[in-house]
Amino acid sequence: MRDFLSRIMAALLCVCVFLGKSAHVSFADDLSLTEAFFAQEEQYSGLVDVPGKGQMRYYAQNDPLWGGLAYERNETPSRRPFRDGGCGPTAGAMAIANLLPEEEIAIIASAAKQEYSLCPCSLNGFKCIKHHARYVLTTPRDFVRFLPLVFGDFATGNNQAGVYSRGESQGTGTGFLYEIARIYGVTLTATGDYAAALEALRNGATVVGHAARGGAFTNTGHYLLLAHVDSEKLYILDPLCRTEYNTNQGKKLEIIQPGLVALRLEDVSAANMGMYFIFQKN
Repeated sequence: MRDFLSRIMAALLCVCVFLGKSAHVSFADDLSLTEAFFAQEEQYSGLVDVPGKGQMRYYAQNDPLWGGLAYERNETPSRRPFRDGGCGPTAGAMAIANLLPEEEIAIIASAAKQEYSLCPCSLNGFKCIKHHARYVLTTPRDFVRFLPLVFGDFATGNNQAGVYSRGESQGTGTGFLYEIARIYGVTLTATGDYAAALEALRNGATVVGHAARGGAFTNTGHYLLLAHVDSEKLYILDPLCRTEYNTNQGKKLEIIQPGLVALRLEDVSAANMGMYFIFQKN
């Protein structure tokens, strides 16, 4: 009888631990499975050759490796995927990754409320529906690979500054970009002056442009990275990697490869960009 009661008590204890979510106890929580998931190669993201500029780091919000991860604040009831609303963090990640050396990218780890980590269903710990073991980002390579997701986690509130830029509305606000610039020790200037943005780009800055609805890139709103400009064209890295643009002015975009497009300078107004965020080294 004593052995029987002991077995019952042990079973109840396991149930209580599971319901209290104080331990990861299922096979799905095996850290090796999570590590194997993120050991897969990105399919859309990587280095791209920008004409006249050379190699630049490109991130796609809809990369199959992470596009389906939930991108939400803790308080929001929805589970919107990163591929549908992650253009802000992704464009910001490209701005920083193409401005600073790789060894400086992990600096942001010091600004987190809790260590940056990933699981196969959520870029933060708020929306993990299966309570997976978390893949904790520790190495510089981790932060370089997954910088858009780190910035997304930052925007949902995982930062010591109390910044929340991901809300219930579509997309992401720009407040988190200013705090990220401060953490990395770079200057961020917002302007509606297209000529000033291009001049900064020519002088070595990285520039995030916001395209409003009704233009060549989007029917809603979208963030882009201005990659390079020459005497004839503006080259743009689009966080939403795609092979065609079914938009009002989409035919004016020259798709060099998915994610990299060119726009003739006389057609730049077709992009309907009204605001530019200029990142410069101090």
